[in-house]
Amino acid sequence: MRKLSLPSLALASLLLAPLAAHAHTPLGGLAVAVSPDGKTVVAGGDSRTLYVLDAGSLAVKSRVWVKTSIWALHFSQDGTKLIVEDTGPTLSVVDTGTWQVERSEIKLGHLSPARQVDLGAALGQGSDGSPVIRVVSLGDLAEKAAIPFEKGQRVAAFGLNADGTRLAVFMEGTKDEGEPTAKSGDTPKELRGAAAEEWKQRNDGKTAMFFEFEVPSGKKLAERKLFYTTGEARVFYAGGAVHAVSYSNVNARLAADGKVEIFQTANSFNYGHGISADQKVLLTGGLRDGSYTAVEGLRTAKFQADKLPGWPEYWKSFAIHSDGTAYGTTTAYRIVKIKPDGSIEKAAPVH
Repeated sequence: MRKLSLPSLALASLLLAPLAAHAHTPLGGLAVAVSPDGKTVVAGGDSRTLYVLDAGSLAVKSRVWVKTSIWALHFSQDGTKLIVEDTGPTLSVVDTGTWQVERSEIKLGHLSPARQVDLGAALGQGSDGSPVIRVVSLGDLAEKAAIPFEKGQRVAAFGLNADGTRLAVFMEGTKDEGEPTAKSGDTPKELRGAAAEEWKQRNDGKTAMFFEFEVPSGKKLAERKLFYTTGEARVFYAGGAVHAVSYSNVNARLAADGKVEIFQTANSFNYGHGISADQKVLLTGGLRDGSYTAVEGLRTAKFQADKLPGWPEYWKSFAIHSDGTAYGTTTAYRIVKIKPDGSIEKAAPVH
C-alpha cells in the first residue's frame, strides 16, 4: 500500500468529507484556467495572486493581488469574466478587461461549469442550513435555478452536463444493513486495479443515493441507490453516462440504466484533474505522472513532468482548450503545456 505524505493526507481527509460541511483547504499549488480564445491562461493559489500568462510562451504578463487564497478558476463563455473561487468558499466575478472584482457570493462553491452555455452549478445552503445546489450565470452569478435538499442530507459530488440541462448529484455514502461487509484484507487476490476496487466497494457495507435533475426546472429525472460511494469528485457527462473522477482514483461510470462501472486513470492518485468544456477530454495527475484521456472509450496517453530537486512535485489542476491543448499546474508553482497527443510541449515556473 502506497504511503501518502502529510500534505496528501490532509487533502485526502478534505476530499473524503461531505461538501456541505467544509470549506476548502488551500491548494498547496496553482489552479488554472484557459480563455475560450486560447490566448490567455490564468493561474492562482495560496499566494493570493492571480497570474495572467500568455498561452503560447507561458510568460507572466501581469499579476493581480486578490487578497484571498484561490481554489479554482473558470472563464465565462465569452472570456470577459473570470470566476474566482476561494477557500471560503466564495465565488467572485472578475472583469478580464480591468481585472477588478465586480461581485462576490459567500458560502457558495465547488463550482461545476457548463461554459458552453455560460452556466455553473454551485453548492450553497438554505436558511436552515440544508444544502442547495444553485445554477448561476458565469457572467454575473445571477441565479437561474435552485435545487434544494432536505436538512441532514449531505452532498458528496455533483456536476452539470456540457449543455447545462442535466445535473448529476452523488450523495454521501452511509452504512446499509442490507449490504455485505467484508473484513480488511478479504479482497480476492486474483483481483487487481479497478476490479479489486469494485469488489471493495460492493463489500464495504455502504450505499449512496444518486439523483439526476432537469435544469432549470429542477424536475427529478432519476433516483438510484448505488454501491459506489465517493468523496469530492469531478462529475461530468460523456457518451450518455455520468462519470465521477475522484482523488482516490476509484472512479465510476454510471450508465442511464443505473449500471455502475469502476475505472481508474493511468496515474496513481488524481491529485489534480480537469475536464474540457465539451466534457470529452479528461486530464488527471498524481506525483509527476499524468494521463490525457479521451473520455469516450477511456483512451489514454501518459505524460510525466521532468523531475525537480527537493520535495516531490504534484499535479494540482488542469485546463483544456477546445483545440485539445491542455495546461497543467503543480505544487511547485509550475505550468506545463500539454499537446493533444499527450506529449509535453513546454514547462515554466510561475512567479
